[in-house]
Amino acid sequence: MKIILAVDGSAFTTKALDYVAANRAMFVDGHELIVVHACAGVPSHVTRHVSKEVVQDYYREEQEKVLEPARKLLAERGIENFRIDARHGHAAEQIIAAAKENAAGLIVMGTHGHGIIGRALMGSVATKVVAESSTAVLLVV
Repeated sequence: MKIILAVDGSAFTTKALDYVAANRAMFVDGHELIVVHACAGVPSHVTRHVSKEVVQDYYREEQEKVLEPARKLLAERGIENFRIDARHGHAAEQIIAAAKENAAGLIVMGTHGHGIIGRALMGSVATKVVAESSTAVLLVV
């Protein structure tokens, strides 16, 4: 099974990585782990005034701020069978798209653990993924 592991560089990402590592037989061994990170897209009113290379460099630098620590955490936990899917755009939309494009059977992601009222007031990437994805989602609090 292909498993999407959504990362954003937060402490909640670390919790999700720890959970996956602690339950290795369920998530790692014999499965394909795809680490997905989506950095915010650069608005079109900005991209009109800078070169394509500048925008690509920005995405690469921002993604590495999150992906390098994720690679390190996975290596520290002895997980080597993963690949990176770096994207840009709205995080929830990109996570859902990655799951669909890869025919993933599960999305694993950390969440802040806000209650219903907190999610309604603040919105949440996790809430949107759960609501709009046709792929099963495991939230690690």
